[in-house]
Amino acid sequence: MNTVSLILAGGSGTRLWPVSRKNTPKQLLSLIGNRTLLQETCKRLWPIVPPDKQWIITNKELYNPVTSQIKILKEEFHKHIKDEEYISILQEPTGKNTAPAIFWAAARCKELYGEDTILLVLPSDHLIMGEYDFINTINIGIEKAKEGYLVTFGIKPTHPETGYGYIKVDKEKIKSNKPYSINKFVEKPDYNTAKQYIKEGNYLWNSGMFAFHVGTLFKEGERLCKDVSKIYNKYNSLVMEEVACAYDEVEEDSIDYAIMESTNKAWVVPASFGWNDIGTWKSLFEVSQKDKEDNLISGDHIVIDTKNSLIYGKDRLIAAIGLENMAIIDTDDALMVCPLSETQRVKEVVNKLKLKNSKEYIEHKTVERPWGSYKIIEEKSGYKIKKIIVKPNQKLSLQLHYHRSEHWIVVSGTAKIKNGDNEEFLYENQSTYIPKGTLHRLENPGLIPLEIIEVQCGAYLEEDDIVRFDDEYGRNI
Repeated sequence: MNTVSLILAGGSGTRLWPVSRKNTPKQLLSLIGNRTLLQETCKRLWPIVPPDKQWIITNKELYNPVTSQIKILKEEFHKHIKDEEYISILQEPTGKNTAPAIFWAAARCKELYGEDTILLVLPSDHLIMGEYDFINTINIGIEKAKEGYLVTFGIKPTHPETGYGYIKVDKEKIKSNKPYSINKFVEKPDYNTAKQYIKEGNYLWNSGMFAFHVGTLFKEGERLCKDVSKIYNKYNSLVMEEVACAYDEVEEDSIDYAIMESTNKAWVVPASFGWNDIGTWKSLFEVSQKDKEDNLISGDHIVIDTKNSLIYGKDRLIAAIGLENMAIIDTDDALMVCPLSETQRVKEVVNKLKLKNSKEYIEHKTVERPWGSYKIIEEKSGYKIKKIIVKPNQKLSLQLHYHRSEHWIVVSGTAKIKNGDNEEFLYENQSTYIPKGTLHRLENPGLIPLEIIEVQCGAYLEEDDIVRFDDEYGRNI
């Protein structure tokens, strides 16, 4: 009986702003260690689900950065495996919550491996501690799912948390990590209710992790949410054009509401591993290793008489004097300072930025692209200065701009440039000028990264002033 994993990586949460942004959600961040949460999620599953049976589902905006991260993971661990036999990345035509995504994956499982397949569904942005216990717990859930059940994984509460939903098991108190029959799902409670749940001893936090028997999922879908499940019996889930048609017809819904809260086939396995959804900077602080003054510090710093504080930075020196229970989060273009206990209020800042359609809500000054990256060094009315890095053997799209001209100066590496009808190679300390309205392309034919400084001049300098005629990465033309 095959097991396939579906890793959900389409979320664009900004609860860790200013480090997380709409286009750089927390699953793409390296918060603890050198790998991102997404990369750690894939790697953690390998003893249970090999790379060729792992699927990541994401959206159009995150497809390229997710692809880049998986390429890095493959380069580190599995160079010998062919790309087409590695982790698959599915791009949703549009985001419609978890139920359509999971039924699409279940339909793929049924077509490729049969309806006895077990579909393991996991978020990509949670912190898991204790890999051995994680594998053991997941295997218990998989074995229960093989009996024809829909299994979720619950976290044993450590405190009366009001930010999570809860799962109530039938009758008995929870004493082991054996599967329990689910009595009901409970929405986020108030503090006193959460205290009562812990006292009663038969409640778990809802982790959002599942192991589904595919055949049972479709049978229950036919009974409980025909508007979702029947659509994936109508279309071929392996053909993207037909998947897009399915998404046009399907209603937005979560798997909890669509199936789990109403089915009589639901069981829960209590987790015996450490878990945190890293919903706030405070929660990251709580699970991280600290110094002797109980500070969590990242980046260049001078700290004097400061304790129990979170100081996070990358490029600039941060000096902290006489602080206690504080958070300082510094990035290229934003600085947040608040009491550690108030970090959950970052959503209020994000909402204000969203209303203004602020760049600080959407992306960082450094922006990843499939060919490399660019960083905005300075931006004023009429001009913008960027540092552009192009990976070896990669190229930008063949494009033109109607509202800006560009000057390119090579800092290091070799640049192959199409500029109108001319093609030329430029080397360190050489430059060229691209007039507005001119068809052009930048390419790195070398073996080391190409770094250039780009100076844009014009009345309009936004990224949507790009008309593409050819693109290696399938972006809009």
